[in-house]
Amino acid sequence: MKDIVITSKKIKRERNIYILCFFLAFIINIIAIIVYTRPWVEMFSQIGYVFVISLFIYFILWIPRLLFIGGKSLFKKKKNAHSYK
Repeated sequence: MKDIVITSKKIKRERNIYILCFFLAFIINIIAIIVYTRPWVEMFSQIGYVFVISLFIYFILWIPRLLFIGGKSLFKKKKNAHSYK
């Protein structure tokens, strides 16, 4: 059984990606407050929704990332298969 190693570099990259998603959701909330002329207190009272939206954005971003990683590993295996012949 192989051990799974998660490097600190990968943890920091994922943290930074999530922080960007949270920032994007926060900006969306501010735009909604401006567009619908709501009171500014909603910037803090709706933080739960901002958190949920940021998680949604983060997991949506996993789709292209997984496709990229899968395609990258697929091409890597093809190159290795030809090198053994």
